Amino acid sequence: MRTDHAPGPLARDHRPIRPAAATCNHGLPRLHRFRRKTWGVLVFLATLFWAGSGWTQLQWQFHGRVAEGGQLDVQATDDGTIHLVSSRYYQFDRQGRLLIEEPVGDTRQGGMDFPPAIAVDPTGTAHLLTRHDGSWSSGFELRYRRRNQAGAWDRDITVGQPLPRNYVLGIAAAGPDDVIMQTSRQVTNVWGNHDIWQIRGSRAVRQGELTGIWRADTDARMRTGGDRIFLVSGRCDGDGTVYFTHCRTGSDCRSQMEANLRAHRAGSGRRGMPDIAVDGLGQGHLTYGAFQEVYYNRYDERQRPVFAEDRRIFSGLGTWHLSIGLSAVAASADGNHVMAVALRSDGSKEAGNAEILWSWSADGGESWSAPRSLGIRTDAGEGRRRPRLVAVGSTFYLFYADREIPGISMASIDMEQYQESSPITGALHLLLDG
Repeated sequence: MRTDHAPGPLARDHRPIRPAAATCNHGLPRLHRFRRKTWGVLVFLATLFWAGSGWTQLQWQFHGRVAEGGQLDVQATDDGTIHLVSSRYYQFDRQGRLLIEEPVGDTRQGGMDFPPAIAVDPTGTAHLLTRHDGSWSSGFELRYRRRNQAGAWDRDITVGQPLPRNYVLGIAAAGPDDVIMQTSRQVTNVWGNHDIWQIRGSRAVRQGELTGIWRADTDARMRTGGDRIFLVSGRCDGDGTVYFTHCRTGSDCRSQMEANLRAHRAGSGRRGMPDIAVDGLGQGHLTYGAFQEVYYNRYDERQRPVFAEDRRIFSGLGTWHLSIGLSAVAASADGNHVMAVALRSDGSKEAGNAEILWSWSADGGESWSAPRSLGIRTDAGEGRRRPRLVAVGSTFYLFYADREIPGISMASIDMEQYQESSPITGALHLLLDG
């Protein structure tokens, strides 16, 4: 059932979100220049902004349980439809209402499993990559399935053979017949590679592998944006590295990804568990974890990092087996609003009772609000069961495995009233700019 307030701490705390001033172009350090009259105008405008903009009413809406399972992947389309795969396949509208539920999904839904993968191409065709019979040591049966525009599941293709640790999956689709996938596999002990696959008719054809960028127990993501396919992965050694890469759709994706690899090493200790969201401009918004921290950077339309140094947006996230910061990220179509969540561990090995925190940016990741608690908790499963975020218009949707409710729950928040183009916000910026 939908509610208009959050449980726990958020219900008692409706303080406004203030983007961090330290890195913002309109930050507080300039205020010492103001004369008394200017201060008066500023206070007056700020009061109007506070009362009239809805800033004080920033709230998440909690929709309760919406899907079976616990391991999931989610994608949203331009028409506002949200596609989710767990043990079943689901569609929701932009109000969070269930449209479709079908018995096609991933059988590996335990807390220590990794998630399936979903892509939705511009025609609305859904593409799934899922795991079935097998084990981590001997490998799983992997299957690609396609749901066409007419709503029929018209492809069911086995992908390769079972191989040890082939449980981390990714898929990207630029069209009904333009599909790229990645699957992990063990090479030596906990270290392994990503195999890159292409769907050709009724077969999955292996293009080759990306070596040295993945270690067991960390996740990977593959997404499509514009004419690009993005992949993020991690090698979570004691002094680890996260990797970002990309290729053009319709190309020799493996070769281009190998040539375009870029390393991220902010923070300290083990690094891994990346996530990436691609906005409507083709920009990639990256989050990843280091020791008890989460970092962010944005890649522009030419796949160049916007910030010379990755921005730390969460810290003090607590210890668990690997103590890597766990996160998810989404961005509005114009790339201005970026939402991130992180998990604060309870100190258990699995981060099995982790608090969900959130932070947002209204300037494309330049500055971020102070993290706040959502008042809900999840079982992170050693980072294998992270939440997912997607954006539709100005609304962000969070999907997560709630500790209190079996299955997958949903929460949403509408950021429309916080557009920086409002007249009062513009006046404040003029004052702050002098």
